[in-house]
Amino acid sequence: MTHVQREALRQQISLLDYLEQQGWKPIWRSGREEVAGLCPLHSETRPSFYVNRRKQVFYCHGCGQGGDLIRLVERWHGLSFRQALARLAQARPSRGLLEETFGFYQAQLTRFPEARQYLAQRGIHSAEIMARLRIGYAPGACLRGHLEDLGYAHARLREYGLIDAQGRDRFWRCLTFPLEEAGNLYGRAIDDGRVQGAPRHRFLPRPKGGLYGWRQAREFSSLIVVEGLLDLAALWQAGFPQTVAALGAHLNPLQMGQVGDSRAQTVYLCLDADANGAGPRAAKLLAHRLRASGIDARRVALPLGHDPNSFLAAGATAADFQDCLERARP
Repeated sequence: MTHVQREALRQQISLLDYLEQQGWKPIWRSGREEVAGLCPLHSETRPSFYVNRRKQVFYCHGCGQGGDLIRLVERWHGLSFRQALARLAQARPSRGLLEETFGFYQAQLTRFPEARQYLAQRGIHSAEIMARLRIGYAPGACLRGHLEDLGYAHARLREYGLIDAQGRDRFWRCLTFPLEEAGNLYGRAIDDGRVQGAPRHRFLPRPKGGLYGWRQAREFSSLIVVEGLLDLAALWQAGFPQTVAALGAHLNPLQMGQVGDSRAQTVYLCLDADANGAGPRAAKLLAHRLRASGIDARRVALPLGHDPNSFLAAGATAADFQDCLERARP
């Protein structure tokens, strides 16, 4: 555990709060900074155990033990350093395993030029959009160590699908997008899936959830449905905040219900214009399902071989995309 990580843990869990959660009670207080009570590490009848609130440290004048929260947990419960971290991870009133993962990946984005270069190639340059989407990067060979330093067990990382049987990061060399409401994570390989046969698109082994961006888009009078999160990022960046991503070419029951519950008078289906026709066929089928539910659905035709992201990255403007919307047909 680095000094920064240790300090972050101390900020997240107060030493005094932890003591009191374990049943320890202060006997007297010396001003605002110090409290004293019976030492939990040895038997005594007179208080000699002091806690400094500001410094987040303890010291016992009776047994001579002292240190920070981690040292206290080691000594009190007879645990190793890693076992103490695991115990504190359970007590942490904060982010949880997935949130720690999201934040870790997000912090890597600016540290690895290949990730920012890939985004630039895809035409995504707005720092605001990157921050809103919490785009991160998985460089590999470091997530497991980071999470284990925070006290999360190897078995738990496997259970969540963050690492494989060999302990390797399953999102290695992927841009990452937290799917917070679904408790999932999407990864987009920057090598187009050519590394060791890894898939281009990756998720944790759980449902993908509803439409990404739904909370924002549901209030608009029109809705633009795209397949991927890079498509959504490109359209948000171009000034189309009514865009949502289905994370695929088909809507699950939750996503269908969301479309029906929106205020949108028109739903634009802007799926990929695949050369094999898969996207247009999916859009046609989806438009039929939506119209059968009484929703005005229109199919947006992009140039052959393009998706919304590549269309804009190739030089199309917001006005060009608006023209595509206006030419959309049932």
